[in-house]
Amino acid sequence: MMRADVKRLSEADRAWLDRNGEPINVDRAWQKSDRRIALTRREQAMLAAAGMDGPEARWYVLRVEERADIAVDKSLEEANVERVMLSIKVDAKRRGGRKHQKLEQVDAPAFPGYIFVRVVSCPVTWAGLRTIKGVVDPIGGAHCPMPVNDQEIVKFQARIQNDPEAVAVLTNAMKVGDRVAIDSGPFSGFEAVVLMMADKRKVGVEVDIFGRAVPLTFDLADVTKLE
Repeated sequence: MMRADVKRLSEADRAWLDRNGEPINVDRAWQKSDRRIALTRREQAMLAAAGMDGPEARWYVLRVEERADIAVDKSLEEANVERVMLSIKVDAKRRGGRKHQKLEQVDAPAFPGYIFVRVVSCPVTWAGLRTIKGVVDPIGGAHCPMPVNDQEIVKFQARIQNDPEAVAVLTNAMKVGDRVAIDSGPFSGFEAVVLMMADKRKVGVEVDIFGRAVPLTFDLADVTKLE
């Protein structure tokens, strides 16, 4: 099915639009990169389509080849594809020198082999992304990829990276009196009521445990606001 859709693309029968709704000049696409110049016009058009945004764009988990995370992340950035590669700080590998020398920490993928991308799911998008070296496919496959909730992406960023912007989004989304669900720990699955914002990263809640109201404190990333 995907192959048939891609095959119908020709070099002149369809005009792709960028995020501003302007036609993409395929002849001049990616001229700043020699690696991109080597792509065919059809591949350039498909990759440009993968970077399109719109109301139907959702987050998906893209599988990548082993140790290709950083290279794929950079290629996605060049292609204007919104993406999140969650990272953690790790000690750099020692290469000679003093045994007790203090090592600087470097960023490493938190989930090696997986990158979140926000795209409009269609055969052209997935075909375009697969023109990037190291990309395998989305979880669920190109025919039925599994989307990820926007709030889950923010919570991942807050929990794993302590991203200030993600923490701010979670903080602004809650207020005293809101009902929330607890997502992790021994009280996972319980509902609670927000009592106060304990600090910039925590929230105080009241949980009904066996008929008794118990005040507890959780990380913002460990609770989900209920509609």
